[in-house]
Amino acid sequence: KVGSVTIETDLPPHSLTGSVYLGSPTGAPIAGPPYTIYLDAESVYGVSVRLQGEVTPNPTTGRLEASFLKNPPLPFSELTLTLRGGPLAPVANPLVCGSALTEALFAPYTGEPPALSSTPFSTTGCPSPLPFSLTQGTRSSSAGAAAYTSYTFELAREDGQQYLSGLSTDLPPGLVGAIPSVALCGEPQARLGSCSAASLLGTATVTAGAGAEPFVFSGPVYLTGPYSGAPYGLSVPVRAVAGPFDLGTVVTRAAVGVDPYSGRVIVTSALPTIVGGVPLRLRTLGVAVTRSRFLFNPTNCGVLATETTLTSTLGATQALSTPFQATGCASLPFKPKLVASTNAKTSRPRGASLTVKVGYPKGTQANIKSVFVTLPRRLPSRLSTLNQACAAPVFGANPLACPPASRVGSVKVRTPVLPGELVGPAIFVSHGGAGFPDLDLVLRGDGVTVILVGNTNISRGVTTSDFASIPDVPVSSFEVKFPTGKYSALAAFGNLCAQKLFMPTTITAQNGKAIRQRTRIAVSGCHLKHRRSHRRHRGRRPKPSR
Repeated sequence: KVGSVTIETDLPPHSLTGSVYLGSPTGAPIAGPPYTIYLDAESVYGVSVRLQGEVTPNPTTGRLEASFLKNPPLPFSELTLTLRGGPLAPVANPLVCGSALTEALFAPYTGEPPALSSTPFSTTGCPSPLPFSLTQGTRSSSAGAAAYTSYTFELAREDGQQYLSGLSTDLPPGLVGAIPSVALCGEPQARLGSCSAASLLGTATVTAGAGAEPFVFSGPVYLTGPYSGAPYGLSVPVRAVAGPFDLGTVVTRAAVGVDPYSGRVIVTSALPTIVGGVPLRLRTLGVAVTRSRFLFNPTNCGVLATETTLTSTLGATQALSTPFQATGCASLPFKPKLVASTNAKTSRPRGASLTVKVGYPKGTQANIKSVFVTLPRRLPSRLSTLNQACAAPVFGANPLACPPASRVGSVKVRTPVLPGELVGPAIFVSHGGAGFPDLDLVLRGDGVTVILVGNTNISRGVTTSDFASIPDVPVSSFEVKFPTGKYSALAAFGNLCAQKLFMPTTITAQNGKAIRQRTRIAVSGCHLKHRRSHRRHRGRRPKPSR
């Protein structure tokens, strides 16, 4: 029952009263528009009238159109249909105040043209400006640094607020998931919401509707392959069942990307606002990632945050931030091993080579935050190559569009966060007025791009590189190679075998621990030079006299 009806006629019994019902002609759950309603009016004398109508909502705006097309040819003077109010009222007022029209078209049995009736409808009492101020909360099962954890994200909207239509959420730096531990759901299963349990990350719960008693809906959250330009995505199928309605499964998609400089996980989604012609009026939204041994915490115990930008159906935006902080970082060990090597074979036209490797022992460790290296004077930067640096606007648009002369090396990284290796070029990047080009390492793999920025400085012939902002992500191995060639990054000053080469290095962890070492650069090929030199020397000996 959704309301009441009164009919006044000029014929006996003159007055009939009754109810308005939401109906289902087949008796099955209501699966979508048009929706059926019945008017059932009776008189005190037992005379009854039953009319069947259809209600069709506009799929974009939700505006309702009710049609009664099979009415009996009987006269009436007045028909009053009243939809009930209260927490479970079948309709709700517009969110925005103003004037509109209720329009009706009456078609007579005589065949004459229909008559149009138009009545003003006004909504008053709206605040100005219309508020858009939601609240955000987050919860974790564990705060321990580097520990596996669950993570719950929640939004809440009060009645009278603008409706939520989209969000973009940046997770705290270092809160990342082990992608190889999940079977990514592919298409079309992700689009249909029919993914397998192997892709399950957790559960989504929403409440929707106006008034004090919104409906509760929930469904699984699956991790998918690439979506909307991002390397990963989410598929969230929710069954839209409320009372007698079963509007099927509503699948919400989200893009899951990675910020190339900070490594932060970014989740972006356009949320459904109307289903089956019914405005959802989302009240709360919660996503709980509970998959075992998937998410793990940062190794930086500073005050971090979950940061979200919301968008309303009217175009308003709101920025939200919820604090996040891990604990116990100081107890994490930090024992990376950095080694470097070069080759004795150098030349003026092809320069010198350098290889740097970083390895990690097994077990939980603090992640690297920064690396600062000072090259030996005998391995200076090659100024002719620095002059070929890629312009910053070109690099920003697409690092792979940089000219070949600016690509001075290669890098590869393994991390338990992603399957396979991340590989890419080492590129000199010019920033206009900056003194020297940066050395940027571009890592790409599994659709993810990460850029490590190395600020370069040259003073009195000595080159330093400062990688000051490395993402808080675990690394199994790291290797960067700068080969010899026409556009090599380094030149050689003198014989590299003449004396030991050292590269002062500072490696700082996310928890603040630091390792300072004079990294010895191993030089290969020195013994070959020595033997060749010795042969040449023997060849110059005078022949013994007879």
